Amino acid sequence: MANLYRLSLLLCLFCGIGSAYSESLNVSGPAETVFGYRKQACDERDIPDAPARAFRDAEGRVRLFAPHDVNRALVGESLDAVGPDCRIAYRGGEQDDPAAFDDRAWLAAFATSDGRTVQALVHNEFQGHRRRALCPSGKYMECWTNSITAARSTDGGATFQRVPGVVAALPYRYRGDLGRHSGYFNPSNIVRNGAYWYVMVFAVAREAQKGGACLLRTEHPEDPSSWRAWDGKDFSVRFEDPYREADAPGRHVCAPLAGLGAPVSSVVRHQPSGLFVATMAAVRPEGMGVFLSTSPDLIHWSPPRLALPLTIAGKQQCGEKEAWNYPVLLDPRSPSRTFETVGDTAWLYMTRFNLKDCTLGMDRDLVRVPVRVAVP
Repeated sequence: MANLYRLSLLLCLFCGIGSAYSESLNVSGPAETVFGYRKQACDERDIPDAPARAFRDAEGRVRLFAPHDVNRALVGESLDAVGPDCRIAYRGGEQDDPAAFDDRAWLAAFATSDGRTVQALVHNEFQGHRRRALCPSGKYMECWTNSITAARSTDGGATFQRVPGVVAALPYRYRGDLGRHSGYFNPSNIVRNGAYWYVMVFAVAREAQKGGACLLRTEHPEDPSSWRAWDGKDFSVRFEDPYREADAPGRHVCAPLAGLGAPVSSVVRHQPSGLFVATMAAVRPEGMGVFLSTSPDLIHWSPPRLALPLTIAGKQQCGEKEAWNYPVLLDPRSPSRTFETVGDTAWLYMTRFNLKDCTLGMDRDLVRVPVRVAVP
């Protein structure tokens, strides 16, 4: 509890940080641990390794995922009362062939109308460092390419099964000699606007694909092939499978949205204003920490504003005890089954990395902090 109080006091030093900005988060109370690795992990690799996502199942139970590649949920009667469920909901096939698009997998975003059939987008890593014949360097970052795939649950999110096909993949086959990672990463949550379901993915540049946050939409989230990406003017981009198609690659890459520049951890609609609010963990000229941006239409975004200064995981200095990532806004009172709306008060969920010897390890917790959300 002492560490939580220190976090709370630290954040409250910045309670007024957003007053000069159009968007701000103001901490309104002490932090809470939602999942503590040392006391609650189901096994050594059970860690919060992705942004928190939650939905209500058909019986009204809340399932909250912030998974590692062996995907488990926190389950409870409300968002305020979830606890570990050690049953495995999903895991990737760990196939050695990059053409299978089925290696290590993180459930990353959910869409459901009834709480029984749940569609999921999957952050799918092909980890070439574990296949030295394909990537001789054997280095994780140099051998890593990423795609977005799909999974489905028909039992309210208790278990998921892979759906064939890809949602988003680079129009290039795997190469283990690039010397860096590439592909489409880190889906945000899925948010509904009119007839469409939208999601952000982060593109890491390779050839025709420029780097940045891309916006995808579909009318049919149950069909992986139905997602289309923004091309700068319209949602015309159909991603292709480079192992099964041979079209012009430049026709199958997305146009990053202007100004965002970092993976978007969450997108929610702020009900009092009607604006969409994006949260990001970023390092920018104005500082490091949690940034906010707002949009009326999910395409045009305000310049990101520093809402909470914090040390971002991967940017820590020796001597620091904690670092942070995956900021997500969730409101327990949201009428949305997938918590895609917030009011003027919400919780900011983040992963806290408990540092040892200046490095990031498995010891990390899912923490939430109550905040007041101020937008124009």
